[in-house]
Amino acid sequence: MFLTKEEERILSGDLGVAAERALKVIVRVGESLGADRLVKISHAHVSGVSYFNILDYGVEFLEDLLRSGAKFSVFTTANPYAVISGYNNKNFEPGIVSKQLRVINSLRDMGVKHFTCTPYYVRRPSAGEHLAWAESSAVLYANSLLGAMTNREPGIIALLAGIVGRTYLGDAHRGLPRSADFLVSVEKPRDVSEAGALGLLVGEAVGGNIAVVEGLEGLPEAYIKEFLAAFAVKSPAHVVVLKGITPGYSDVDTSKAEKLRFSRLDIAEMYAEPKISECRSPLFLVGCPHLSSEELSEVLAKVGEVSRGELWITVGDYLEAIGLTLSSHRGVKVITGACAVVTKLSTLGIDCVVTDSAKALSYIPKLSGVRTFLISRSRLIEMVMGLDRD
Repeated sequence: MFLTKEEERILSGDLGVAAERALKVIVRVGESLGADRLVKISHAHVSGVSYFNILDYGVEFLEDLLRSGAKFSVFTTANPYAVISGYNNKNFEPGIVSKQLRVINSLRDMGVKHFTCTPYYVRRPSAGEHLAWAESSAVLYANSLLGAMTNREPGIIALLAGIVGRTYLGDAHRGLPRSADFLVSVEKPRDVSEAGALGLLVGEAVGGNIAVVEGLEGLPEAYIKEFLAAFAVKSPAHVVVLKGITPGYSDVDTSKAEKLRFSRLDIAEMYAEPKISECRSPLFLVGCPHLSSEELSEVLAKVGEVSRGELWITVGDYLEAIGLTLSSHRGVKVITGACAVVTKLSTLGIDCVVTDSAKALSYIPKLSGVRTFLISRSRLIEMVMGLDRD
């Protein structure tokens, strides 16, 4: 791999032990993937910061890294951590909370600005800007919606890239692919839950191949966000080209692409009518990925007191920083900087989750072993307030 004089100085230890070790790992990974040089980045986004994901080894690693002098040299954000506020007056053991706080504090001391899975609401990248992001839904958002460029980084690589301000030059940093393997038409979704469900279906159908998707043009940003987040659950691709949306989409050749089409009928089986009366401790969840400030205001304007269980609305902690009022009331919690998906919900006694997020529908049963139901956001709010009895 070709290295600049400055990068050689970092490898020689001139900028400290932490930077030297970080760059050595990035270079090794890049070389193993065939990268011929590094690229400077302007924004790193770290994933894997829930204690339930990284456990004691992860806590110790971050603290050792901090002790070695690690500091982020570029603007750096991090994914949400585990929810530590409890449910229905039941809380996690103090040891769990303490370890999660140690993770948060280590990252903050290294320079993390905010915790959210939607870092583009904190700092919106420009088209052509080089990033090192590790949250899959944010990677797809950056590459597919904004025209920025980021590898689909492992959490540890994004962390190290934030320290040295560089990552390896992967395919994502070379711009959009010249041709697509699939041309996918989707029926326009009517709400965010349908957009996410279609994302799961399309992502699974195309796998790691390059797809051009048509049918999402003119939809609200929240729909695109949900589609991309769910697509990333099923596909390892770093980009999905959205017709009429992705900058430069018209330059991608689809003449030899296999054609696929999906309608609402294809996602009908993802919806299962939740029988709340059969749940002892139901959780209603909105905010996977984190809501924008506009979405949050819309939800809070519609929701009243919860008739049973709790409603969690998850958002980035940057909303606190801009002074947005995040008041909670009986049964409703606006949770900042955290994520229910990376929280062991069963430990809190939660036995079913009702959500409008297809991403959460896919992950929560696997990670928490809790039954999860997908419904529209409007119906979820009606159910929360007991306006739609089962």
